[in-house]
Amino acid sequence: MDDLYEISSEPKLRDPVLILALSGWVDAGSSGTGAAEYLTDEGTQIVRFDRDSLFDYRSNRPVVSFRQGQMTEIKWPGITVFRSELPERDLLVMVGSEPDFRWQAFASSVADLMQHFGVDLIITIGAVPAAVPHTYPPPVMMTASSDELAGADDVALDDDLDVPGAAVNVVAEAAVQRGMGTIGYWAQIPHYVNESYPAGSLALLQRIAVRLDLDLDLSELVEASNEQVAKINDAIAARPESQAHVRRLEVLAEEGKLVTGDELATEIENFLRDE
Repeated sequence: MDDLYEISSEPKLRDPVLILALSGWVDAGSSGTGAAEYLTDEGTQIVRFDRDSLFDYRSNRPVVSFRQGQMTEIKWPGITVFRSELPERDLLVMVGSEPDFRWQAFASSVADLMQHFGVDLIITIGAVPAAVPHTYPPPVMMTASSDELAGADDVALDDDLDVPGAAVNVVAEAAVQRGMGTIGYWAQIPHYVNESYPAGSLALLQRIAVRLDLDLDLSELVEASNEQVAKINDAIAARPESQAHVRRLEVLAEEGKLVTGDELATEIENFLRDE
């Protein structure tokens, strides 16, 4: 057994692909982890990573629940791999908190684990804040280890961009070094939304469904997204300056103007300052 994880089940997998999302940076609006958790609703846990080796509990504190004066539960940060059985193929879904420690060892362990399970493709998902309106579907940028992995409808990030790295990037690098292909899907969500954003999760899963030719039931996310749009509309109804800002973003979206690398870097820097 690797010192960082324990395998609890060894299922026979059908053409498996890994979907990877970790909270923190880069997971604005919990869009990436929300999408991954949506895929694990009926999944089976097959791997658990050793939390004591990867987390600083002072920065990633467990959540302690008290009911009527009694402690009833401690929810620890962690990273888990689920198997999601779909008609078309098996998905391995890795979801949890971004580690505090041992990023390179963690990435190497993930690459080893994926080789063990016969995975040839890893899809990392997440989201970044951007100058986009909540009234339009979030744009999704694509990065890939090779041009051949891009789907016909994927929008590649073709600007030069230097931003703070994330653990999922280190995992992708380790996977490429082992001969695996990697794709990254990154939703752009409104910079003014400071809560979970189901439309971001929906956009990511729609991209995955197209890329892997999956028939996913996303109706719950569609409903949640529509409800949130209505809620935001109500919140800005009495604020003309907010309405004007959203309208300016809508004009950019209507003109098909995407956020440039420099603009995105600025949005990311602003986001990190608020973390």
